[in-house]
Formats: sequence, C-alpha cells, structure tokens
Amino acid sequence: MDFSNILVISDLDGTLIGEDHHIPLRNREAIDRFQREGGHFTVATGRSLVSAGPYIRTVLPNTPGIILNGTVLYDFAAGGILWSGPMEAACAVRYIRKIAAAFPSAGMEVFAEEEQGVVLHNGYIREHLEYEGIQDKHNDILDGRPLCKVLIADDADVVRDIIAFTRSFAHPEVRFVTSSPSYLEMLPARASKGSALELLVSRLGFSMKNVYAIGDYYNDVELLETAGFAAMPQNAPDELKSRADLVVVRCGEGAVADLIETVERAAR
Repeated sequence: MDFSNILVISDLDGTLIGEDHHIPLRNREAIDRFQREGGHFTVATGRSLVSAGPYIRTVLPNTPGIILNGTVLYDFAAGGILWSGPMEAACAVRYIRKIAAAFPSAGMEVFAEEEQGVVLHNGYIREHLEYEGIQDKHNDILDGRPLCKVLIADDADVVRDIIAFTRSFAHPEVRFVTSSPSYLEMLPARASKGSALELLVSRLGFSMKNVYAIGDYYNDVELLETAGFAAMPQNAPDELKSRADLVVVRCGEGAVADLIETVERAAR
C-alpha cells in the first residue's frame, strides 16, 4: 500500500487525546503503523507548542502541523516556525481591555508565537494551566509583541454573554471562536485551522482530496470543511456530526485509529 500522497491531520483535545488526558494506545499504534507505511500524519491544535509538546513527542508527527488554532505552522521534526499570522498588538490589547472592563470575572491568557502568559487570573485559567501542564505565572505579554491568540475563560453562561457582547461592536481585525463551553478564543480575523491547512497543503504539495481531517468541536469546523475527507468522534456535538463524512468512536476509544483504518481499507 502506498500512502505517500495521503495526509491525516488530527485535533488534539477530545480527538487524539482521550478523556483521561492520554493518547490511547490504539491511536499511537495506528499512527506509528501509518507513518512506517509511508503515510503523513500531523496535528492541528489550539494549544501552544509548550502545552502540545508532550503529546507531539508521543506520536512524533512526520509532517509540519498547526498550533494556536491556525495562527502558526510549525515543523515539529526540525523544530521551527514555518509561518505565523498574529494580531497587531495594539488591536489585541484594545479588545482585551474592552472585554475585561465589561466582564471583570473573566480570566485571560495571551499567546505569542512561542510564549504564553496570564493577564487575568480566575479559577478556569488556573484549571486550564494545570490541565495543560503550564506553570501558573503572571506574564503580561502586552508590551508590543504581536499576539497569536487570546483565551478568555469563565462560566459557560458568562461566556455566552461575552459572545453576545462581541457582536455589539465592530471588530474587523479579529474573530471569536469557542473551543469549549467555558473557553472563548480571540484570533486574527483570517485565522482558522482551515486557512492554515490550505497554506500547509500548498507548501507541502499535497492534493486536498487526499487530506483526511478529524476534529471534535466548533474550532475544528473550518479544518473539516477544508479537508477532502472529514471525520468526527462520537463525543462531538450532534449538530456538528451531521457535517462529517464519517463518525468514529469516542476519543478515548481510539477515534484517530478508526480514521486511519478507514484510510488503510480504502487503499486496499
């Protein structure tokens, strides 16, 4: 079987990573087998390089991938940024302050290309840092450096109110997308996993029809719509699963392995 022209690209949380915060053995074995057979595998995640690092080192993608929800293309093997498209610093700071003034309970993390820090703490931010294995340190990255992403975290009902608030004013330089019920992300206006996938595929010379993508949440929609084939795990929201070409098992049961096995069967 020749998989040299096929790319499988996977979200991390809720897709490649199981509910226990580990990559299921079935996924690890399928990825290793697929890559040994000449296939290309990578990830597309909202995580930073620091927090995604332990998972990337576990599966060792043989192809550059996407971090920070489409604002950075990173070569995991060589260790370097291939491309980034951050927000203008002054613009990001303006919206950060506007939202913070209206919702003082919200916590916020900010992300530059290879650095992240907390500008407003709350319980959700502390929980997020612990979940991702990041040291809880106050680091005000509001000193003029371009920002790739801002994470806003609060109770789900507050996040819904923040979303409504963002619709009350023009923000042409940025877009807002949910990555969980309690997390809202501010990204550059044109940034998404889908637009980053287009750039990645163009750089690597793949045909989009041979790109198989899998993701589980709203920040994966553009990735799935852009790829030639879209899969979602059973744990994805029902309204999103209807858009998929294939619905596989839950993340903890080996969702990515299910997709890879589908690719392998199709090639026989």
